[in-house]
Amino acid sequence: MKTKSTRKAFTLIEILIVVGILALLMGLTTQMLSTVSANQGRAKARTDLALIASALESFASKYGGYPRVNSNGDEKKAGADVYKCLAGKMVLRVDDGQIIMSDVGTNRKPLVDVSKLTICDPDDQYLQNVDPEKNGVYFSDPWNEPYLYFFDTTSYVTNEENTSWRSPSFILMSKGADMKAEDVKSMYTTGIVPDDDEYRLPEQNIDNILYGRDD
Repeated sequence: MKTKSTRKAFTLIEILIVVGILALLMGLTTQMLSTVSANQGRAKARTDLALIASALESFASKYGGYPRVNSNGDEKKAGADVYKCLAGKMVLRVDDGQIIMSDVGTNRKPLVDVSKLTICDPDDQYLQNVDPEKNGVYFSDPWNEPYLYFFDTTSYVTNEENTSWRSPSFILMSKGADMKAEDVKSMYTTGIVPDDDEYRLPEQNIDNILYGRDD
């Protein structure tokens, strides 16, 4: 005579073990995706910075100098000025021996393909399909923060050893995934980014991406 088989139910301990394993796998997956996303962001930022740097070199060749951006530490305003320079809306000229940044009434040929860069609205940095003609827009990094541009106001010695500058003119920067940077306002004032060992000491500067340094 055959006996009816009964199916043994999961015990509470077995259920907890399964839930624990699933939670662990989800945590590992999330961490892996976050790492991939951060790495992709850094790669995109480096590509953007190289593109902007090339356009700045073109600006210097055309007007005899690099943009003089001084916005009293206002990152978005400084970013907007750099955008105008590279989009053909602002030029550098000399008036009575003084270097002046001047808006132009008619747009000139852009020095960079703006379609290859992300443009942010100063009023809503997460807005999609930003109007490139709107006043105040700026090029943004993958974390929707403006790329920072620091003009070197110090004299440059070409035979100086261990210089922090790859270019005698500017440094470009992204704040990185944490969207934080220390001493940015003083950099705008002085045009100088500290030596790398000193610059990287604050925790919020560790992930910053610099273009124009020997590191």
